[in-house]
Amino acid sequence: MAIEFEKPQPLMLGDKAHYTLSSYDPVSITVQVPFVTEDDVEFALDTVLTRLGATRDNLSDSAWLAENFQGITDADTLRQVIRSQVSDMNARFAEQQKVDGAVSALTERLQQAIPAAHLARYRQGVQMSFEQQLASEGMTVDQFLTRSGASRAELEQMFDHQAKVAAEQEAALDAYAREKKLTVSEEEFGHLLGIPAGQIDEMVSQAKAAGQYGDLKDAALHAKAAQSVVAEANCTYHHETEAEAHVRVQRAARMREQYERGAEAGGKGTGFELV
Repeated sequence: MAIEFEKPQPLMLGDKAHYTLSSYDPVSITVQVPFVTEDDVEFALDTVLTRLGATRDNLSDSAWLAENFQGITDADTLRQVIRSQVSDMNARFAEQQKVDGAVSALTERLQQAIPAAHLARYRQGVQMSFEQQLASEGMTVDQFLTRSGASRAELEQMFDHQAKVAAEQEAALDAYAREKKLTVSEEEFGHLLGIPAGQIDEMVSQAKAAGQYGDLKDAALHAKAAQSVVAEANCTYHHETEAEAHVRVQRAARMREQYERGAEAGGKGTGFELV
């Protein structure tokens, strides 16, 4: 078993940590390309029907189909549309895997530990974002815990884990950007951060007024660094077999059933896992 050594603290220049990587060479990653099966289509169909409060019986009602699916009047056509949508979603999933995998591989090269004070700030942000997301869905944290069957301790562990992952990834990207001498301008903020053109000036002004312009610029720089890491990555694609796809869909179906049973029973004994 490999012995894990505690990483040293980074060099601090004011409140800014200076990180380094063990290597700045291109990373190597493997991307799983999902195989679209009939199981995928039927699983997606059931998911759509559940969201609409419908059942398979509704599929024989052409009027109901046309009303809910923009003119589609038969189940076979609906399945064809869903298959196309699942294929598109899988393609996007594969590309996201490439980004996530490349950044994760780069992060494994980080040579320093994240200072506790920095981790605390990341954790606060993660928790606040989670609570805001729940609020937008009309749910409190207590209601989420009841519905999911998760404990408060599991939720706290999730916050800790997500904060550590985010902090380490940004530290690695910061080190990469410095080594590669990457820079960003305000004109690039919209593209790099996904900000609509009409909102960039306002966001920059608000960031400056709140003393957060440096954070905004760092976020854009890290996004640019991530694009560079992905572009340089040595990527191998593993195309999922039909058997592997069947196992994946069955696992997703079991997880959905557990969650739905938990919602019906007040979240008791669902086995819901937070990651």
